[in-house]
Amino acid sequence: RRRAENWEWNSSEQEGHESPLLARPAEELVGSAMAKLHGLQADYVFRGVEHVVRMTVEGNLLELEVEDRQTTDQWHGEFDAAFIEDLTHKTGNFKQFGIFCSMLESALTQSSESVTLDLLTYSDLESLRSRKVGVGPRLTSATRSSPLSSKRYLILIYSVEFDRIHYPLPLPYAGKPDPVVLQKVIRELKEELAVLKAKPGKDFRDAEIRRLRDELQHALEEKQVAETALAALQEELKLTSKSSALKEVKILKQVVQSLEEQLAKERAKHQR
Repeated sequence: RRRAENWEWNSSEQEGHESPLLARPAEELVGSAMAKLHGLQADYVFRGVEHVVRMTVEGNLLELEVEDRQTTDQWHGEFDAAFIEDLTHKTGNFKQFGIFCSMLESALTQSSESVTLDLLTYSDLESLRSRKVGVGPRLTSATRSSPLSSKRYLILIYSVEFDRIHYPLPLPYAGKPDPVVLQKVIRELKEELAVLKAKPGKDFRDAEIRRLRDELQHALEEKQVAETALAALQEELKLTSKSSALKEVKILKQVVQSLEEQLAKERAKHQR
């Protein structure tokens, strides 16, 4: 069976839309809608060229940015909930804003085979539309030089049984990154890195606990050695004190013996 395709362009740039297709519930694909996504960045290869896609959701506002890794060219667009829901309604497969953002997130993270992304130029869209209606592309020199030629369209492709629904999101050309902005980003990243390095993590705490335990064990061993040395010194002092006392007694005995000998000699003299 041939797979049908449904394309819809921004009504301010292209008139008309295709007939509605059989709608499939996106909830089966991505679950409940995201309440709030502060930021998501993913690498994506479009037609052999590496790009970076950044997505931010704040309340009812979706912000998208696509950057060519080789040329650093950027395309940027902001879409409110009304725009997204009107776009999905025109395709015949309506999606609420939160569900659409969830589908886009799944496509960026490549967590589902049912949603994918493509990046097209305005001429690419015209060529596809012309092939569908069976006529050649109608690109004039004015069109080629107009802002439309520099614009890109991020296409969210939702594949369901026998059908493929395409949701095109227009992204005006935003130029190349501002060096001042890049320097600011670099400073912020360096500051964040410094904070993370200075902040004790789990590995740091574990290493610190091991170090303290080793120091405690070493201190206990030194204490044991000191106690043993003290006991030996006390014993030596006891022995030294006892030896000194014995030596003193011996000397005194010698003195007494000498005096007794002298006294005995004197007595012998007087007896004569």
